[in-house]
Amino acid sequence: MKRIVPALVLCLSLLAAIPAMADVVVGLPADPVTGNCFPFGCAYVGDYQQVYTSSQFSGTITITDLEFFNTQINTGATTMNSGNWAISLSTTSADWNTLSTTFASNLGADNTLVFNGNLSQPWAFGDTLVINLTTPFTYNPMNGNLLMDVVATGTSNTNGNLFFDTNGSPNPNTFLGRVYCSGGAGGGNPCFVTGTVDNGYGLVTGFSTGTPPVPEPASMFLLGTALAGIAGARRRKLRK
Repeated sequence: MKRIVPALVLCLSLLAAIPAMADVVVGLPADPVTGNCFPFGCAYVGDYQQVYTSSQFSGTITITDLEFFNTQINTGATTMNSGNWAISLSTTSADWNTLSTTFASNLGADNTLVFNGNLSQPWAFGDTLVINLTTPFTYNPMNGNLLMDVVATGTSNTNGNLFFDTNGSPNPNTFLGRVYCSGGAGGGNPCFVTGTVDNGYGLVTGFSTGTPPVPEPASMFLLGTALAGIAGARRRKLRK
C-alpha cells in the first residue's frame, strides 16, 4: 500500500499538469519579438474590430472564451490595465481585406454581446488573457467570417502597457484583418464610428468551447507509466 500511494499521487499530479488549451487558435506562429497593445493592453478608448476568415475553422463551434497571448514582449507589467470592454461576436461577409472603415458596416445580423466588464488582473510575462464569455456564441463558418467587436471605455494603463501576440508583421497574412482607432491609445481622439483598416494583421486569438482538451502524447505516456507502476505494485503485493 505504501508503494501505491505515491504512484496515485503522481497520476493525479500528471492529470493536473495537463495544460488547458484553446480548441482553435488563429494566427500562429506569432510575429517574433513584437506585439500590439490595442485594444486590451493599453489605455485604448474607442471601437476595435477584428475579422477571422472562415477557413481557419473546421466546423461549427460554440465559443465560450477568447484567449490572447503575451509571449513576445516583456514590459515588466505586474497588472493588466483597468477599464470596461464590451465585446460582441457576429458572422460577417467582410473578410481580412474587405473590412469597411465604418464599424457598423462590418457587423453581422447575429451580432451578440458576449462580454461586458473590467479585465483588470495580476499579470506576469507569459500569461494568457482568458475572457470567459457570459453569453456563448455559436459560429458556423459556412455562413461567413467571424467578427469580434470591442468597445473600450474608461481604460487606464498606470502600470504600463501589455503587448499581445500578433500575426501579420512585417508580412501581411490572408486570414486576419482589423479596424482600429489610431488615436485610441492614451484617450486621445477616440473613435466609435469610423477607424483605420489594417488588412492582413491582427491579434493571435484562441477560441475555446469548454470541452476538456485532449491530453498531449507525452503526458499520456507518463500517465500510462505511472498506472503501469501501480499495477506492478499491486501484483507484487498479491504474490506475497
